[in-house]
Amino acid sequence: MTDKEFTIELKCLFCDSILQGEPDKEYSSGNLLQCQECKELNDYDSLIDVATEEGKEKAEEYAHREIEKMLNNVFK
Repeated sequence: MTDKEFTIELKCLFCDSILQGEPDKEYSSGNLLQCQECKELNDYDSLIDVATEEGKEKAEEYAHREIEKMLNNVFK
């Protein structure tokens, strides 16, 4: 299995649009990010929790596919 990189975009918790932050600004725990679409404030920690779960799911799916490929090659 090769190393794989995944890109997870932060999405608004209210309208599911991709959040666009200021390029030079760093965000941290306790910050609120305003959605440009619906104007709702999103809690940074909640956004990171959701993105972490999405990343885990993508990594798990990738690992399952790779293991299936390897097993198929072994039993040919």
